[in-house]
Amino acid sequence: MLDATTHTESHNALPITGEVDRVYSAIPQSTTSILAAGDQPALDVERDNLSDTVVWNPWIEKSKGMSDFEPKDAYKRMVCVEVGAVDGWQRLEPGESSEAGQMLKSHL
Repeated sequence: MLDATTHTESHNALPITGEVDRVYSAIPQSTTSILAAGDQPALDVERDNLSDTVVWNPWIEKSKGMSDFEPKDAYKRMVCVEVGAVDGWQRLEPGESSEAGQMLKSHL
């Protein structure tokens, strides 16, 4: 969303106060908090064997333009969170396997 540029997040938790479409790469801790309005923890995201987290919220203008986004003010109560290996590939040799996952814990 920021012209595919790289930035450093300065918060320990991510506040959702506007449109968000970000990839958080190489997060050092295994759990990240997503904040609702008023800086109250809304969601904890725990990653297992995955280094990146994608966070998306269309906020006001984009939600108005999405025909399947109802009710139109739902952006106030939603966030899309996906963990993965987004910033780089995880290479597996033939016969190798890998397990990974995410756990979401709501505080609302």
